[in-house]
Amino acid sequence: MTCNGRIVIQKGVPLPEAALANLKASVKGEVVIKGEADEVIYRAAIDRWNKAGIQEAGIVVFVDSEQDVVACLKFVQEYDMDVTIASGRHSYYKASSTKGGLVIDLGRMRKVSIDKKSMKITAQGGCKVVDLETPLQKQGLSAVFGTINDTGGSGYLTGQHGLIIDNLLAAKVVTADGSVLEASHEQNPDLFWGIRGGGSNFGVVTEFTYRTHNQGKVFFGPLVFTPDKNHRFLQLVEPMRQATEASNGKLAVFVSFTKVLGMPSVHPVCIIFYDGTEEEARQITAPLFELGPAKAMAVMRDYAECTAPTPMSEGPPTHQHYSASNSPLNLPVDTALLEEMIAALDRMFEKYGDVVTASRLFFELRSYAKSANIDPSATALRARAPAVLLAMEGRHDGSIPSKIRTEVQAIIEIARSKQKGRFINANIGDGSEKVADMFGGNYESLRQLKKKYDPGFVFNKWYPIPPAGDCSVQSIESE
Repeated sequence: MTCNGRIVIQKGVPLPEAALANLKASVKGEVVIKGEADEVIYRAAIDRWNKAGIQEAGIVVFVDSEQDVVACLKFVQEYDMDVTIASGRHSYYKASSTKGGLVIDLGRMRKVSIDKKSMKITAQGGCKVVDLETPLQKQGLSAVFGTINDTGGSGYLTGQHGLIIDNLLAAKVVTADGSVLEASHEQNPDLFWGIRGGGSNFGVVTEFTYRTHNQGKVFFGPLVFTPDKNHRFLQLVEPMRQATEASNGKLAVFVSFTKVLGMPSVHPVCIIFYDGTEEEARQITAPLFELGPAKAMAVMRDYAECTAPTPMSEGPPTHQHYSASNSPLNLPVDTALLEEMIAALDRMFEKYGDVVTASRLFFELRSYAKSANIDPSATALRARAPAVLLAMEGRHDGSIPSKIRTEVQAIIEIARSKQKGRFINANIGDGSEKVADMFGGNYESLRQLKKKYDPGFVFNKWYPIPPAGDCSVQSIESE
């Protein structure tokens, strides 16, 4: 926090001016300090994709190198300051923000190099997916990333090639004690195991090396249906899910129930992705086209076009506050359950109107056979069983955040109360998740690893894993 323009670090003690001078002298990157920097520059430095996740940091350091990261970590530990890591700033909750602390912002470290002969790409930690997909496209290549080109986890190519972490070959990590370590199967394999699913719990990753794949054009685009097609559309969900499994991972269908301008009530929108010819794609997805979409915009495209943000995926600029939660959807897909949730979403739209424009209930139909074939103990990510991720995303204007959060949790609880299993997707949390549930049988091993690489619990934002022997952290904290 700040007091009279000065940063307060603990128990009301102001941060010495000499300390700030020393920090500036120790890094090459830009240092933005609240109360000192131009207000426009400061606001841009703390901006986030989810406006509900913005917090007023005391200091933002746009690091230029691993050495800058080392200097920042030394500084925050010397002065007992809260610290967090920002890269793409795309998070549903406040994992990349801090109230009064220091942000290590990697956003200006965006160098990329492609080794086509070895089929790999290396990117600095501040890169967004677009920084990799654009040059890869020019060489007829792709890599596994998210469905939007500034984020990751799993995406359109997951069915064929696995999760992003399954395609990570190596990383460079700055740990809490200032060590700069290479992490791979050959070097520091325990750290490499931990960051593949354990995220930023063990350090600041300043460089990633990923496996690449040959890539041609794909069939991609949305189909928009009217509300009167809801029931018949839901009858196609399970057959389409089975089709994704039978396609060897080439087919993915992403389904949203939302209310776009001009529609009287909640209705289906689906995005078809097929890594193959248009003829094959239309044959496999014929039931969707035969249902009679009001709009059909699926065509052959370059792969990199599929992940570009659109008004449909991003929502209106006036509604960039997000409250989200999710649940596994057991198989086979329960259409009655989905109808109940759609009705609840309709009631939310009726109750709050324009405040929640573009809110949506969505799920992903794609094959997880590839990632499920990997032993759950092979990486920190334990949840590898085939499942459907069902998510509720409340997009709103920020005027009544607590009410929207309550609505979102109530809608997703309809699914959670009837589903088996405890795992909740780590990227779409609502704040009620238990860290132990995130990591399941890998949790105790992760606590031991945390004790080795971050015994002081410096990294405590993204599903914080307490070091072995420390039972003080049991759940995440978010808005």
